[in-house]
Amino acid sequence: LTPANDAPIRPDGRHVLYWMTAARRTTHNYALDHALARARELGKPLVVLEALRCDYPWASDRLHAFVLAGMRDNAARFARARVAYHPYVEPALGAGKGLLAALAADACLVVGDEFPCFFLPRMHTAAAARLPVRLELVDGNGIIPMRANLRTFTTANSFRRHLFKTATPYLDERPLADPLARHDLPAYT
Repeated sequence: LTPANDAPIRPDGRHVLYWMTAARRTTHNYALDHALARARELGKPLVVLEALRCDYPWASDRLHAFVLAGMRDNAARFARARVAYHPYVEPALGAGKGLLAALAADACLVVGDEFPCFFLPRMHTAAAARLPVRLELVDGNGIIPMRANLRTFTTANSFRRHLFKTATPYLDERPLADPLARHDLPAYT
């Protein structure tokens, strides 16, 4: 878990916002687990934003079809769990500008997926600077958190030795198979 900005958590906000950017699924998702836990802790409903930009490096109809199929599945799952879900597909370049800020305006905090590749780190950094509330990024990328590796490994052998020494505390920390199965959050109104 990494705070991406120094903005406060607002306990009097209306909801917790999960900005789904990398782990675009409702199962086995560390960030969704964390967002649900924060919502429970604050006694607030969870709101999920999953957006798809229309223009980014390697954007293609094939990739968008894959993401859209996932959004359809996510919409059905969040609806069954009575969690407010906002799938957004940008119809034109820049049309989604301000959507995250609008949903975060009434939020207690925003939870996002930490992902080290593509345009996502730049996007998270830019959003963190503009958000009026805390942005917490959750690393769900592997067996051990990315930040647990404080150096670059030049050989597989050196990485394996490091992994055997440091992985044990993380092996029991698994995401929930179905975090929406028994949530007891208030409904978003």
